[in-house]
Amino acid sequence: MSAKEKAEKLHKKVNTFILSCVDSDGYPLTKAVVPAKYRESLNEIYFCTNTSSKFAAEISKNPKASVYFYSRKIIWYKGCLLKGDMEIVSDMNIKEKYWQSMFKNAYPQKSFTDPDFCVLRFTPISGRFYADFKLEDFEI
Repeated sequence: MSAKEKAEKLHKKVNTFILSCVDSDGYPLTKAVVPAKYRESLNEIYFCTNTSSKFAAEISKNPKASVYFYSRKIIWYKGCLLKGDMEIVSDMNIKEKYWQSMFKNAYPQKSFTDPDFCVLRFTPISGRFYADFKLEDFEI
């Protein structure tokens, strides 16, 4: 199994993703997010946040970003770092697709049409998979 295939498998199982971008001062800005409703592939990964968040504001200025996800058991650890570009999605069909009913309490309009509901699309260009004390780099 290739490193990308291993990363795809891990991507579909984990429950926490760490997003990072570069802020206007040139420093990393990092946040943890829950996985999106659908996880089709590593070629495009979607995340939900608030339009009013500092993260969304920084992404609108500089799309360079990374995504990290991992699984940790008592004895072993697997993780994947992806590097690429992130963008704010304006397509209402995509926003509707990634809307979840559990978001209702966080948005006054209680819908994907709320202006503060933000979907981010991450398009990776490369990755690094770690497992069993080995690193494997791969391109996407």
